[in-house]
Amino acid sequence: MINEKDFIYEIEPDFSELNEYGYLKPYAYQSLFDKIAERHLNRLNLNIDTTIKYDLAWVLISISLEIIKPIKGCNKLFAQTWHSQKKGPFFRRELVFKDENGDLIFHGATFSVLLDLKTRTIFRKKETPFYIGSPIPEITIEASPSFKTDITFTDVDKRKVYNSFLDRLGHVNNTRYGEFAYDAFTDEEKEKLNNIKRYEVYFLSELRDKDIFSVQKANIENKIIIRGVNETKGETSFDVLIEFNK
Repeated sequence: MINEKDFIYEIEPDFSELNEYGYLKPYAYQSLFDKIAERHLNRLNLNIDTTIKYDLAWVLISISLEIIKPIKGCNKLFAQTWHSQKKGPFFRRELVFKDENGDLIFHGATFSVLLDLKTRTIFRKKETPFYIGSPIPEITIEASPSFKTDITFTDVDKRKVYNSFLDRLGHVNNTRYGEFAYDAFTDEEKEKLNNIKRYEVYFLSELRDKDIFSVQKANIENKIIIRGVNETKGETSFDVLIEFNK
């Protein structure tokens, strides 16, 4: 029987993922996990080539990361990931990234669902048509698939979905949302990435080809909250939360 925690993946950030101060841009933490997850799902035969046979695809609902040591430079990292829980349609997955000395750099969790590609709705049957191993019930951090707030946001930008934003599923790839959020940072906020503590993204609705969306922002003490609103459909598309150490 496969134990997912037995697999350790070596990876390092790309130079382009560092900002002008040498620190990793917030969305690049997610990009590191995405690259690891792709390799891991290939190994488990749970990648898109398997799921698409049943007109299904994995869709990320949320990612929550706790950053212990903000990354500076392109140093080697060693990662593990494992399926830890299933509640209703939500599959929770843990991730742990360490340095060459075995020190924890960042860790966290994602929540994903299976999307029915024919109906564009969440797959809710109890059993999947392909084998998914039993979860390893080891949790890294407190995390949730959803986020709610009644805070007032301020518009900072209006954007359009371009061809380069789209992935194989015909919607904006999940890593792009973090890029949109980072584009809303001020110079002062970029300088504070040496003190980043937590990074979270919540995906509420798809952005599709040529959709117009507004980027909104709010600041609460040591947190930045950035929201994307799909103006074409009149609904919230994503929320990104970045927390800094006080």
